[in-house]
Amino acid sequence: MVLALNTVSGQIADVSPKMLRHPKFKDILVPVEEGTKPYNPVMYRPGTVEEKQEQRSGIFSFMKKTDEEQETESNIDIEEEN
Repeated sequence: MVLALNTVSGQIADVSPKMLRHPKFKDILVPVEEGTKPYNPVMYRPGTVEEKQEQRSGIFSFMKKTDEEQETESNIDIEEEN
């Protein structure tokens, strides 16, 4: 069984891996990590698998730093210590 998010309802459930490839459900079920909680139905916005993946990447894109940015920050920390 695979833990999956129903992108229409926001609910999380164990489903068969076949369900993720089923023609009717492949556009609304997306696998999620163990421990993921269901969304509040009042606050949840339905969408497709593609839309949810875009939202996930967009949410954390501001947190991603390039190697150059990380190196610059570490150099600044060293200079501040001196």
